Amino acid sequence: MFAALALLYLLGVQLINFFSLKKLGTFPAAPDYPFVSVLVPARNEERNIEKCVQSLCAQDYPNYEILVLDDGSEDQTWPILTRLAQGKANLRLLEGRPLPADWAGKCWACHQLAEKAQGEFLLFVDADTVHAPAMLRTVVDAARFYQADLVTGLPRERAETFGELLTIPLINWGISAALPLPLAFALPAPFLSITVGQFLCFRREAYARIGGHRAVKDHVCEDMALGRLVKAKGLRWRLVDAGPVVQCRMYTNLREAVDGLSKTLFGAINFRLGLVFLFSLLLAVLFCLPPWLVLKSIVVPLPRALVGQAGTALVLAFLSWAIASLRFRLPWYTAFLYPLISGLSIFIFLRSAYLTLTGRVSWKGRRLGRPKLRW
Repeated sequence: MFAALALLYLLGVQLINFFSLKKLGTFPAAPDYPFVSVLVPARNEERNIEKCVQSLCAQDYPNYEILVLDDGSEDQTWPILTRLAQGKANLRLLEGRPLPADWAGKCWACHQLAEKAQGEFLLFVDADTVHAPAMLRTVVDAARFYQADLVTGLPRERAETFGELLTIPLINWGISAALPLPLAFALPAPFLSITVGQFLCFRREAYARIGGHRAVKDHVCEDMALGRLVKAKGLRWRLVDAGPVVQCRMYTNLREAVDGLSKTLFGAINFRLGLVFLFSLLLAVLFCLPPWLVLKSIVVPLPRALVGQAGTALVLAFLSWAIASLRFRLPWYTAFLYPLISGLSIFIFLRSAYLTLTGRVSWKGRRLGRPKLRW
């Protein structure tokens, strides 16, 4: 009974968010298009950087600059960038300064980019994103429509291997079911926010007011921390679906995905250990236990009432994952994988907490700091 009620609640939130999460490209045209700085931190991105920069150079926006900072790459990122910059007046390349001991690498790179930016809006994008020509216009349209200090967008997350399909859908499902967006937009509570580091568009004055990346300089999940700061300062935060104009392939295999999510999941819930256990328990009860009971009942007789409750929970859970897959344009069959996705997610949650608290988290050759434990 508990599982069914909890799943009905999640389905209700998802249906609200299905219509509340507006897509870029559906907002009315802005009355004006101010100067925008597009800021790209890049470290060891030889696989992605060319597509990203080329898509940014092809924007149909009238007034913008692109700044790309090479953050001590050990691969061919810098040679690729220097080739791409030839003949492009609005593309500027920066070589990152040495990383201070008390900064996380991405925060330091973004801080340096913001120092050199000249735009009224600062748009931070990850180097593994690819952008349609209308991207800049559509995000400024959204910022003007909402009168927002921060617009953050969820790209279309591409998942092309089975390993990616076992991990990436957790992000999409979590965003669709985590909190009702109308409530998050209306209330000032900082924890009622979801911020996606792949796509962050700040009004420059707001970015300065919260202290920029310096204010979260050692946070492994700086995007979520920045979103909380925006709301804590009484500023306006909005989340949009950037999928129509931005796509991203974060990882290319299961190992990359597990390592990447292990780096960020614990930080995304602000290093609260109690939430790790709570979320793991909910994933087990709602999405792993019911299908296991249904399968077991085929072999071993179980009480009819228990099997009926498990079957109801199984159907509701499938609908929940199907809605998320449909909303975020994942393959139709992804919803059938939800018990495996949930079981793997429990492992990643626990692994993320363990590695973070023991100081063993590293990313792109750099060891990340150990945070203060919160319950």
